[in-house]
Amino acid sequence: MQDPQYIYQKQSVMNASPLKLVVKMYDLAIQASYREDGKRVREILSELIQGLNFDYEPSSQLFELYRYCQDLSRKEQFEDIREILEPLRETWEEVANKQPAAAISGRRYT
Repeated sequence: MQDPQYIYQKQSVMNASPLKLVVKMYDLAIQASYREDGKRVREILSELIQGLNFDYEPSSQLFELYRYCQDLSRKEQFEDIREILEPLRETWEEVANKQPAAAISGRRYT
């Protein structure tokens, strides 16, 4: 029998909008920075980079920020990473909460 918490988390991810998934990715990156797990921070930021849609202006800025945070993780400057990611996470969450469910489609987020 599978772990009920695992099943719940899996369903939560499967049913989440792309914007909510971005918020979850930020949560994971921030948690990894608190654990000082630089490798995990870089992996999550790589996933965020792969999800960028460069047809939209903010993508290039986010790309630079994510790359900078990856560099900070190599230098083990985890507090600096959180100072960058936490406000971005809050902004993504605000946007996700304002979007009607029917308006959210597609896999790319920016």
